[in-house]
Amino acid sequence: MSDEYAERAQQARELLARSSPAAARAMRARDQEAARPRRVVEEGRWALIDWQVKQSIEAQPQLVEVSPPEVEEAVKDEEAERRRVSLARARMRARAHRQNDKS
Repeated sequence: MSDEYAERAQQARELLARSSPAAARAMRARDQEAARPRRVVEEGRWALIDWQVKQSIEAQPQLVEVSPPEVEEAVKDEEAERRRVSLARARMRARAHRQNDKS
């Protein structure tokens, strides 16, 4: 069945090459590229490339700097904290009042 598939694929390529000059040129270029001898790269070269990439990655600064979380200071002045909370509540009430007026 594999031979039959290969034969039909070859027939389809030939039909496509006859029907389209651009397809024929592309097929010839692909065949020439496939027939061209490939450059052989030894394993040592790939090891050197891997090492260089690893070094360049390690040399880059980290995207996220890790630092200990800041300790939240205890509220020193309770009166100031109560004023801050009161002001925040007043702002929320004013905002809600404005939204109710618009609708």
